[in-house]
Amino acid sequence: MHASKTSILTAGIVALTIPATIAIAKVTNEVAPLEQSPRQIMLNGYEGDGRPMDDIGSNIPYGDLSAFDKITTIGAAQSPDVPYCDERAALLKTLDHDFAESPRVKKALGDNRSVELWASSVMGTWTAVYTRADGVSCVVSSGMGWEQGDNPVALLGREGILPAT
Repeated sequence: MHASKTSILTAGIVALTIPATIAIAKVTNEVAPLEQSPRQIMLNGYEGDGRPMDDIGSNIPYGDLSAFDKITTIGAAQSPDVPYCDERAALLKTLDHDFAESPRVKKALGDNRSVELWASSVMGTWTAVYTRADGVSCVVSSGMGWEQGDNPVALLGREGILPAT
């Protein structure tokens, strides 16, 4: 049997590609659990890349959103090491334009404060927004996996923002 240079080269490439593909497939993306809640990280003085609420969930006791009331710089002037806050209209415009999110539920907390959930069945994203008495809104938590028919109040409960239903 006579093997051509092309078939030998093809066999060599396949022999090298299969182990590399298997090695890549075995890579995991495990994340160690947080030692502190995101709220405690923020109160202790967050140091790191991104905002302290990014990709790390939320463990804020119901009604205790006081850490967001203490944020004084908002919008583009904000440092990236604090949760994002902006004038309500600007923040909601961003959720609508950038993520195709729309309001799903709004719950009053008293004293002209509220919490609401914005979500997108198209993008599969959701954002929990806290609006302070002064009209400034802050992103409390956000995530992926939203589907049409999901219960927005239950999601806010799982995030620790409202009592679970």
